[in-house]
Amino acid sequence: MNDDFIYKALPKIPMDFAESLYARISTNPVKVSQRGVHPKRITRRWLQIAMIILGLLLLVAWSQIRLLVRYVPIGDLWLVESARTTQNAPGDGFVTPVIPTPGQLPTVISDGIVVELLKINKLSPDWTPEGFSALEVPEDWIAYEKNIGMWSNDAQEKIQLFAVPISGGMHPYAPAGMYEEVRVNGEPAILIHGRLALTDPKNPTARRKWDESLGFQLSWTIVEAVYTLETFGPYLSKSDLIRMAESMKVVPWSQVP
Repeated sequence: MNDDFIYKALPKIPMDFAESLYARISTNPVKVSQRGVHPKRITRRWLQIAMIILGLLLLVAWSQIRLLVRYVPIGDLWLVESARTTQNAPGDGFVTPVIPTPGQLPTVISDGIVVELLKINKLSPDWTPEGFSALEVPEDWIAYEKNIGMWSNDAQEKIQLFAVPISGGMHPYAPAGMYEEVRVNGEPAILIHGRLALTDPKNPTARRKWDESLGFQLSWTIVEAVYTLETFGPYLSKSDLIRMAESMKVVPWSQVP
């Protein structure tokens, strides 16, 4: 079969184009890039993997903590709610959460020592339950708490008032179902029923269990502090405790009884 007519029909390629194309192909061979593995790139990759693993571990740990405690906002307060009504002795597992509120307390330097300034007012009630009178407050500091008031009756039943700063202070703590939201002078407050008690009074390392019959803890806020009135038995009703809290007035520290 004669195919000459096909080749005759094709356009003729200019000689100079063919020569230039051949010259380019022969002088510029295709470059095959070979990627080298840089040590810094390997380090960054391992750091990324480590960060992902750390993030996963933190998520797992946080999910486990959420099973034990959660934060409950009540007004300006945050309550730590526990899923358990029992607690092991310190060092034997789960213990009461000791979690400060966010924020940093103002400080001053005295004799080369950094001292935190607690913005806490002295409060005095205009009303106290029948038979209760003020006692001298011992000068004791427990962690972030400051005892600023004590009252007692002839049966040696006591009412105590202590305060912590909102920033850097401790959260109220109670198991689920052992607290309620109430009002003090129209503002949200927390009333906790009972406290942790030893299951064996003769053994201080015995497991602790929440006993809702062991009085109340009533917490409310004034300016930059959280104030808590507490009792240690069923000798006072919650309405009396709220009434006493609502009668509190700020007084100068020079009027401490």
